[in-house]
Amino acid sequence: MEWGIISKDTFKTTYELPIKRWDPLSLRTIRTKEFGLRTEYVRHYGHYAYLSPIRGKRPRGFKIVDKKNDYIDCTKKILHEAKDVFTAVTEGKPFYDNEGKKIGDGFTIIITEDEERRDSPFSDKPHRIGRLPDSCKAITLINRYPSMARIIDPDIYNIAVEKLPVHLKLARGINLVSLSRKFYPSFCFNLIPEDVLAGLFLSMKTAILYSVQEAIERDYYDIPVSPFVNIGTKVGGSQPRIHGQVYIDLNMDGHGSRLEAYLEAFKEMGDKCHLCETSHGETDRIVLKTTYWTFYTTGSPVRNYHIRFHPNEHLRRFSQLNINQIQDLAKSLKKIFIGLDNINIDKNRNILFNCCPYGYDADFHMFGDIIPHEIIGGAEMADDMRVARKLPHETAAEIRQGISH
Repeated sequence: MEWGIISKDTFKTTYELPIKRWDPLSLRTIRTKEFGLRTEYVRHYGHYAYLSPIRGKRPRGFKIVDKKNDYIDCTKKILHEAKDVFTAVTEGKPFYDNEGKKIGDGFTIIITEDEERRDSPFSDKPHRIGRLPDSCKAITLINRYPSMARIIDPDIYNIAVEKLPVHLKLARGINLVSLSRKFYPSFCFNLIPEDVLAGLFLSMKTAILYSVQEAIERDYYDIPVSPFVNIGTKVGGSQPRIHGQVYIDLNMDGHGSRLEAYLEAFKEMGDKCHLCETSHGETDRIVLKTTYWTFYTTGSPVRNYHIRFHPNEHLRRFSQLNINQIQDLAKSLKKIFIGLDNINIDKNRNILFNCCPYGYDADFHMFGDIIPHEIIGGAEMADDMRVARKLPHETAAEIRQGISH
């Protein structure tokens, strides 16, 4: 199932297929008329899981660890000497570690090089792209070890669907990976240039638009899109190079319960969008505010030091951001991350972008979350609630002090 391709040559058993499974104890039916959805199919919201055996086969990269702090040592030496699985892709040839073990064969499907479109998002022909020019800042690829299938042979599809139990379905979608052309350790936001980080987001944006456009032409619609960045192994980052990912769900069967809550909340707000009108605790919780973005500590944190951010313009999706907003986002994220480093917050962090799905007629204000890693307890796992130890305005003051250092 590499690159999300299921063909006659590779298919062996249904146990190798990626599965999407809705939890029957949380499953609810969406009222399609409220979000302008088509009425041909029943859609749901609730908890679901992607079950993809190939995810466990993805490489883990190299390890350069500080035993005291358990993070990659941020030195210029690493920038020159580091080799990871993506090095083979950017150089267009196989790469080996210092012990002679192959760490990458260089094959890929490249969707965008900076803002230039390359291979089709539905291409079934992985290839070596040749050494990328030094002028290239970032690229977006098809994830080689995805959670969903992009392409499946029609004959195999019929066989597979017949053998699946009725409560399971084949997971369909596109998984993207955006990465910097040159190696920058994910833990070290102080080392990645602002223009490179902005280039990564621009490449991601272009790939999303390209993928959704191609999907719509193939009669997919009602498409949830989830961009995110995992920084560190404790929060799901298997590679040491700064990179982002995007899940584009093409199952056309609904969305998760958290997104449902956001959609309903914005619907109830109507013309009085909370993010457009709130002062975030009379500015006490604002960490950083620029011409284009507002960063603040949320009053209902998922973790301690949970920072929420949103564009000051009322936009629905990440893919609507313009060049100025993306450049300012990159600059601001660097400031925030360095500030968190200065006050010794766990370097394992998630960046999540919450967006309105394509095909939904919903008035949604896109927003993001920066969530540092933290061990949580049983009650928090059992319900959609969290227990935080610090008041949000105190957290904001501490982070502002870290930024000013």
